[in-house]
Amino acid sequence: MELTSWRCLADRGTDLVLCLDFPGGRAAAGFAELAAGVPVGACFLHIGRTGPGPLEEAVDRWVAEALGTGRPVRAVLGYCAGTALATRVADAVAEAAAPPVVLLFDAVATTSGSLAHQFTTALETSAAHLTADELDDARRLADELVEAHPDDPAPVAAGLTGRYDRLMGAVAARLSLNDFFRQELTCGFTDYADYLLLAAQGGFATRAGEPLFLSSKDHEPPVAGARDLALAVEHTDLLRDAEVHALVAELLRGERPW
Repeated sequence: MELTSWRCLADRGTDLVLCLDFPGGRAAAGFAELAAGVPVGACFLHIGRTGPGPLEEAVDRWVAEALGTGRPVRAVLGYCAGTALATRVADAVAEAAAPPVVLLFDAVATTSGSLAHQFTTALETSAAHLTADELDDARRLADELVEAHPDDPAPVAAGLTGRYDRLMGAVAARLSLNDFFRQELTCGFTDYADYLLLAAQGGFATRAGEPLFLSSKDHEPPVAGARDLALAVEHTDLLRDAEVHALVAELLRGERPW
């Protein structure tokens, strides 16, 4: 069966391990490093471009495709904002089969404020080509949108995506680049905003069983009283650390009690 929602990271066995994280690149290690380093006989699949919501429809589509392979889902893993998606995927799997192991790495909640933070962080990569006034106005807009919609990230994302597109148009003009450059940059940010909006619709509890939080140094889970393993690893290395790989292998094999 051809996969459209998932891409294979490593195929070393029949059982599936579903990985939920934004598919774009970043400095921190991702599930590709974890899949390569965890010595278990399983097939690791990573979610692809998620597109817009609603979340329930997206999860139904993702899980139907995974289960349509005929392979059992052994575990569902989530990272950062993707942890709120992993729990929903695990719930959908459990409705049709045995509940999977659920591991949540450095879980964070997506809010209006975190969306605004991601917007200002994204602008930093183009700061050399933007004026001080443009940057100040963009930060002011982010603050105003969060203040106006503290509990509704959707209008925050819409407002910030529009401003990002406008600013990337200015960058393209100053660098004498064609409109394709602006479109590609805006598309990347829009994809990320769509992903974060999906995550904002999720949560950290599962209907069958209880997820295990795996947290890097100084990271606190967003849920009080959660089952949490605090690890002496920096956030950027959490998914590439050899000791974390060994721990995950034990958890996936059922050799370590939760």
